[in-house]
Amino acid sequence: METAGHKLKIYCETSFWSYLVGGPTSDEKVARWQALTRKWWECERPYCDVFISNYVEQEARLGNAAFSEKRLEAMSAAVKLDVAPSSVVPIAAELLAAHALPPDEKTDALHIATAAYHGMDVLLTWNCRHLANLFTLPKTIAAITTLGFTCPLIITPERYLEDIRHGND
Repeated sequence: METAGHKLKIYCETSFWSYLVGGPTSDEKVARWQALTRKWWECERPYCDVFISNYVEQEARLGNAAFSEKRLEAMSAAVKLDVAPSSVVPIAAELLAAHALPPDEKTDALHIATAAYHGMDVLLTWNCRHLANLFTLPKTIAAITTLGFTCPLIITPERYLEDIRHGND
């Protein structure tokens, strides 16, 4: 999907990478999300510019070492944004102050702040608890626009693929 002759700028949050490289599972929901993430990667990535930040990298390094290595390897296909904390920390702080996210979700606030600061079109995530959440998004959008930025579209790979399908009918 391209808009007006330019590739969409997609910020892929850490959960995206976890589902992209995740191994076999008996959990139906996880297996479905893995399949949808891989489908997005194979079908849509060529039409987008994919970005990460040091915050994504830091989270990806956590947990099982072998799994972490797979995430980091997959992320090498993305462009790493130059993130100056002095640029994004105040935006993240405003998101937390506006109660767009719970106070202990600083990294999620930094993902949104980074994506907004760098003019991303989309923040792709499987984090539906704090990021791609119908009830928190209005506060997120209000806080970001109050600061003079455009809030990226915060959606799951599933929703992205659905919107592409419907947009091409």
